This record gives sequence, structure tokens and C-alpha cells, in this order.
Amino acid sequence: MPGSNSRQSVKTAFLWDGIGSRLQENVTLVFEQGVITDITESSVEDTVDLGNTVIIPPLANVHAHLEFSHLKQPLTPALPFTNWIGKTMADRRANPDVQRSIESGIAESAQAGVALLGEIVTDSSVTYKIKSGTPSLVLFRELIGLTPEAVKEQQEIVAEFLEQDHGHHSPGCFHSLGLSPHAPYTVRPELLNLSIESARRFHLPITIHLAETRAELELLRSGTGEIVGMLQKLGLWDPQMIESGIKPLDYLRHLSRAPQTIVAHGNYLDDEEIDFLANEPQMSVAYCPRTHAFFQHDKHRWREMHKAGVNVALGTDGRGSNPDLDLWKEAQFLGRNATSSEAKQILQMATVNGWRACGKPVRIEVGQRACWTMIRHQGNPAKRFADWSDIIGQQTYAESVNHAGPRLLSNL
Repeated sequence: MPGSNSRQSVKTAFLWDGIGSRLQENVTLVFEQGVITDITESSVEDTVDLGNTVIIPPLANVHAHLEFSHLKQPLTPALPFTNWIGKTMADRRANPDVQRSIESGIAESAQAGVALLGEIVTDSSVTYKIKSGTPSLVLFRELIGLTPEAVKEQQEIVAEFLEQDHGHHSPGCFHSLGLSPHAPYTVRPELLNLSIESARRFHLPITIHLAETRAELELLRSGTGEIVGMLQKLGLWDPQMIESGIKPLDYLRHLSRAPQTIVAHGNYLDDEEIDFLANEPQMSVAYCPRTHAFFQHDKHRWREMHKAGVNVALGTDGRGSNPDLDLWKEAQFLGRNATSSEAKQILQMATVNGWRACGKPVRIEVGQRACWTMIRHQGNPAKRFADWSDIIGQQTYAESVNHAGPRLLSNL
């Protein structure tokens, strides 16, 4: 491939820029020094013809737990949920090389064509190396505090995290920081407020596990259930920590003060909460389809959210609940029974919605980075794409390229 500073151009059979309602046909993308300078249907000299490909904006995985990337299969059984949490805690303690697990997860994500990763950081000793061939990273420092003493410790962790050097920049790659107050049942109100105020002060995004399980709803509603039992066994249950008779909406109202908020999972958001999110454009939901299926949750309401105007993005969670970190497989899993219009929504969720959720809007247009995902028919590169459903069909594969730097991956 020519150097990234030279003028280059590629022709694709189809282009979806992330904005329009239709696919553009026979389009040439011209880029120079890693930036798109022209998008045209005219002939351009010395253009590389990609053949029967569809170019879409780059894939974004907004919710990942890379520390579990060493696992060969999800932790079982999935239920009860609190027992599964215990297994994740045990695996975290037993892992002798978290650094290696995370580097493995970054490499796997790159191989799967992911250009942006929203990563939950739990270990301050881990170094995230931002280099050519890896996704850009948004690093959300996980915060857990169930006692007043723990809240003070977490405050120190926040200060240290924001001062650290978290990696090395490379052409076309970047890292940025965020905070992740873990969940209502692991974060005291004062720690949640600390997270929000820190996010406001330093203009950081926040992500939180919210409306993830029915057990969480029971905890908020009445202070009972399996989560209470888990905390009691750990000697960490404080009946005063959570106000009785509340719901995820009460948390959403607080979180709306942050510059950017990602609700991880949102499996049990009700109508009122969906309406609230629809009126807060800085707030998004990270839906993890295969993890959702693993835990046998009720049907996710992503369709209602999309119709209401909520920004829904896709994530993989971690290998503790998912067989791999392939974001494209999340889109394919979700699209198996989708209509053509729903398939287009899924493409948005896998690409532009994820970038927007992280506060980094991306589309394919003049002036943007020359970074995108290419879709081809597997085994039959000459076959024409019929509609949006065909693009995310099981017979296709995805690869992402970043002309602001080297290729992100080879063919799957």
C-alpha cells in the first residue's frame, strides 16, 4: 500500500456514509494524509477497484471487559446472576497475567475489525499500548465503593487514573479516558456523585451497568433479593446505601448531568426511562446481544428505543459471558430475523451510534479520517448485495481499514 501521506483512491460498489437513507452505488473515495478529500461517482485516475464491496463507517464496540479475554468459553452456569458474578471475581483473582489477557483482547478485537473499543479498566498496573494496527480506546476506570472508607480510596484512584500516561499514540489511533461507577449495588451515592462531578470537571464520559437484571430492579424497589444475599455473604450489605422505592430512572436523572453517559445493557428499561433517554441526546445504551441471550433476559427493547430516538450502540461485554469479542457477529446475531429497515438500524448500532456514544461522532464524508469497514460476500465476491439485510447476512464478512495508518486487520 502506498504511504499514508500520498494521494490515494478506492472505488466501491456500494457506500453507506452513516447518514443517508440509501446505499450510494459505484463511488470513489479519495484521501490524502489520512483524510478524505473527495467522494465522487466520476472516474479517478489510479484508483484501486475494491470490486463488489460495501463500505460503511468503522465498527465500534462500546462495552468490553478485556481482562477476561483469556477465557476459552463463558463462565457457567449463567444463573443465578450473583453466582456468575462470584465466578468473575474468582477468575479475576486467579488470573496471573491480566496484562496479557488485555493485550490478547485488543488483538482479537483488531482481528475482528473493531476500530473503537470502550474498555472497562479494573487494574491500575495495566498499560494500554496505543499503536498501529490496534483499535482506538476509550478507557473507563471502574469504581466500586460499598463503604465510606472505600469511597475515599476510589477518590484517590480517580485522581491517579487521570494523571497516568495510559499508552502511546500512533497515526490514526488515540486513547481517551472515562469513568465507570460499576452499578447501583456496588456504588454508594457519594461515589456516584464523585464520578459525575469528576466527569463534569474533566469533560469525561461515564458508563454504568444499569437496568441489567430483574434482581437489580428488586434491590432498588424493595431492598430485597439475591443481590442483597450476595452482599450479606461478603459482609458488605448496608441497608442505608440504597434508598428504598427507587428505580433506574432515578439514576438516569443524576447521570444526565455528565457530559456523556453510556448505560451498559439497559435490559429492563421501562417506557418512562426510554422516554427520558430519548430527550437526553448525550445519553446512550450499550446493548450486548449475545451476552443478553447468555443470561436469558427478557426481550431487549432496542427497537422501541430506536423508534423513540435513543442512541443504542452495540458491545460484546467480555468473554465471561460471550464466546468472542467479534462486534460484527453481534450485528449478525441480532440481524438473523431482522427486516431490511431493522438491518439498517443494526448497522447504525454497530458503527456511527457507537462512536456517538463515546462522544466521537464519525461518518464517511469529506474532511473525516479515511477509516471504514468493508463488507464482502464470503465465498462469492461477485454476488450483488440485495438490501440492508443482505449486508449483515451470515454469508458476509467484514474487515476494517484505516488509511490514516496501516491496515487494521486481514480478511476474516
